Amino acid sequence: MFQVQHLQDMNPVTVYQILRARSQVFVEEQKIDYCDPDDQDLTALHLFEQSDQGEVIAYARVFRDGDHVTFGRVLTSAAVCGTGKGRELLTAILKLCQTRFPGLPIVINAQMQAVGYYEKQGFVIEGEPFLEVEFPHVRMRYRHRLVDC
Repeated sequence: MFQVQHLQDMNPVTVYQILRARSQVFVEEQKIDYCDPDDQDLTALHLFEQSDQGEVIAYARVFRDGDHVTFGRVLTSAAVCGTGKGRELLTAILKLCQTRFPGLPIVINAQMQAVGYYEKQGFVIEGEPFLEVEFPHVRMRYRHRLVDC
């Protein structure tokens, strides 16, 4: 079951599990060389699901960025790869965006390798690819109307 919390409302073990999962995926697996925790963590809504053992198996952070809402640090652990958890996570993200930020457009910076996935979910590319922390990204906007939230 997904939970939504601000960082300051989490217990230290949950914060640790989230940062550990992000480090495993982005630093270890994807070899991204950057400081993962940033100022957005302090204001973002953190959407996550934990296993029975407390391990974070799905995660994203959602926050307002000027005139739109965005999300990032999207991950699912290897333990749930291929189970549909990624689709569940994206559905939960979109519902959270609509509930907490009604009426705001949803705009993301997607890794190029994930563009096809986001396109299938209703996102369209805006602009040209660019580098973000040394990885090709592209700006994408959600075009579907959310229902059944």
